[in-house]
Amino acid sequence: MSDNEGTFWPGYIELPEEENLEDSSNFQNDKNESRFTLNPRIYTGLGLLLLVAVLFLNQTSAFILLVLVALISTKEWFDIFDYGIIIPYPLLLYSSLAPLVIAYFYGLDNIHVPLFIFPIGVIVYTGTFVSYGIYEKFGSSYLFLIWFGTGIASIGYVLQNLGPLFTFLALISISLSDIAAYEFGKRYGKRKLSESISPNKTIEGFFAGLLIGSLSMFIVLNNYFELDFIPTLLVSLIFILFGVLGDLFESRIKRTLEVKDSSDFLPGHGGVLDRVDSQILSFPVLVLFIQFLDLI
Repeated sequence: MSDNEGTFWPGYIELPEEENLEDSSNFQNDKNESRFTLNPRIYTGLGLLLLVAVLFLNQTSAFILLVLVALISTKEWFDIFDYGIIIPYPLLLYSSLAPLVIAYFYGLDNIHVPLFIFPIGVIVYTGTFVSYGIYEKFGSSYLFLIWFGTGIASIGYVLQNLGPLFTFLALISISLSDIAAYEFGKRYGKRKLSESISPNKTIEGFFAGLLIGSLSMFIVLNNYFELDFIPTLLVSLIFILFGVLGDLFESRIKRTLEVKDSSDFLPGHGGVLDRVDSQILSFPVLVLFIQFLDLI
């Protein structure tokens, strides 16, 4: 209690009015919401890490996660290119799921099958039902097959032959590279890596990410394969380097289409396609080294 002049009487506690209580409650709620609003990248990233770690405890659940990634990423590509009826979603979905299923269950011997079937299907469909906008849509859909279909199939192949733990650690190596590049570039970056494609990436961040990611992948490879120091280091460096190129490749596509993210599915991170673009280009390179060095 207080008197009219606002002085407090001894032994009494001034109680706030109901409006003040509501304002205080709203302020606290706003404060809690602002924490997520200001740092959605951190919370979403931690959630993704936990989800992927749990699902990669088992090979089957890890494969199911890859299928879900293919489903969502295909829809994001479908939307940003606005295919409409020209390239139907189920036909585009074939270009991402078929290579994954074949590589996971049958290996690389039959990986050429979807590479032949998909363009045949597109030609038959567009030639039968569509009479406009064929050529540019055909090109981007075939690019999706070559880029994403080959990439997700490579992850499935590695998962089947080297197990979920190795696959998870390889994925994490690229994520560590991305985090190091982002954080170091944000704090210390001064020179742009490729301003016309991705203005936020810096040369300083690039080298920081390359160092951290390569070191992580080097440790992974060194614990799984009996390779000499130089080959292991080269594979690690090239693996992470192609992750950077994959990120720049998708950034180039988005800039050409004048879109910021593939979707807003992941707060602070954009779409699923934005999160896997690095891995999609790195894993085919890893598979090439595995085949060339006869590691499996």
